[in-house]
Amino acid sequence: MAKKQSEAKPTAEQAASYTKQQFLASKQFSTMQKDMINALLKDGEKYTTGQVERMMEQFLKTEVL
Repeated sequence: MAKKQSEAKPTAEQAASYTKQQFLASKQFSTMQKDMINALLKDGEKYTTGQVERMMEQFLKTEVL
């Protein structure tokens, strides 16, 4: 009898990651969000969509001094 292969959800390490330039070219984000992405992300590093969304959310919650 063949074993069923379980469909594991991707972990953070397995999730797709993208560069800053790829996020800026994406149609998934608005112009305002792309401005935040440009300011928050570092060139040459890769991020998951979840990481970027959390970074933007945290940025928006930051208290202005």
